[in-house]
Amino acid sequence: MSSTLEELSRAATSLKISSDLLKNAITQEPQNIELHKALRDGCIQRFEFCIELSWKVSMKILGLETRAPNMAIRDMAQNYLIDDPQIWFDFLLARNKTSQTYAEEVAKAVYLEVEKLIPELEQLVTRLQKIK
Repeated sequence: MSSTLEELSRAATSLKISSDLLKNAITQEPQNIELHKALRDGCIQRFEFCIELSWKVSMKILGLETRAPNMAIRDMAQNYLIDDPQIWFDFLLARNKTSQTYAEEVAKAVYLEVEKLIPELEQLVTRLQKIK
């Protein structure tokens, strides 16, 4: 299945919604820790999907054949799709830790990256829409 900009846009929206649901649950039901953890885990799964989709869709739209995410991030920066490649490298590192989300501290650290990714994704989608 080929990745599309529409798919990336939907995934970014889904990530934002899941993050908002978690924030609301923390505010509305502060004692419901299991709900918070389940929602956070959903955010982390969506984060992982968004990272993969971001670089794959970017490469497709740019017409590049890069198959490695690190090279794709460099290409994205060189083509002005992203401003700060280092933050995207940090996202990749966090994505690599997602298999360890059973560890509470790892899950908390990865979730912090989720919050940073949301505005970066919105900017990437906007810039990709201008190219397409």
